[in-house]
Amino acid sequence: RITPVVSYLFYPSGSKRILNHGPAASFDLIFNPELSLTDRETELSYIVGWHNKSQFSLSVEEQFVKLNQAYDPTNTGGEKLQAGEQFNWKNIQVGFTSDNRKLFNYEVKTSFGGYYNGTLWNINGQMNYRVQPYGSIGMTMSYNNISLPQPYNSAKLILAGPTLDITFTDKIFFTTFVQYNNQIDNLNMNMRFQWRFAPVSDLFI
Repeated sequence: RITPVVSYLFYPSGSKRILNHGPAASFDLIFNPELSLTDRETELSYIVGWHNKSQFSLSVEEQFVKLNQAYDPTNTGGEKLQAGEQFNWKNIQVGFTSDNRKLFNYEVKTSFGGYYNGTLWNINGQMNYRVQPYGSIGMTMSYNNISLPQPYNSAKLILAGPTLDITFTDKIFFTTFVQYNNQIDNLNMNMRFQWRFAPVSDLFI
């Protein structure tokens, strides 16, 4: 696997809002033991960063996949693409991350384009609100609209997960994470109690 990344940033002098901006390129190449290419991902992007730590990105991505085994891109038990088939597609992505120093901060990213032999529209979001000094509440969400030609399955997949972090003292913490996945109609809940009874010593339940 080879994953080179290169970027260049401009720092505009005298700008009261823009801290830096510039292009970036990343490559992800995966080969099998015989050195035959099985996966390739090329991404060209332009990133703008503000003084308040928020960031905007615009990317164009190209992907190539050669399947080593049969695969259903929706993972819904439908007709599978066959091993040995090759697919190449492109998509465009837009993302924004707000100032994470603020009590309320968020991140949102959306993409649209090809996906194997069909199309995919994706939107991911995350938001968090800190209730100082007591903790924070948050929410993560992901929506994928996969459209494939017949006889393959199409799917609209939703993943949602609220989080709650409570700080009782500087040594006692409680974290709750709930996640719903409509792909398998599954609801998960994870609750963790943490007691830092000594420096670098924690008990987790």
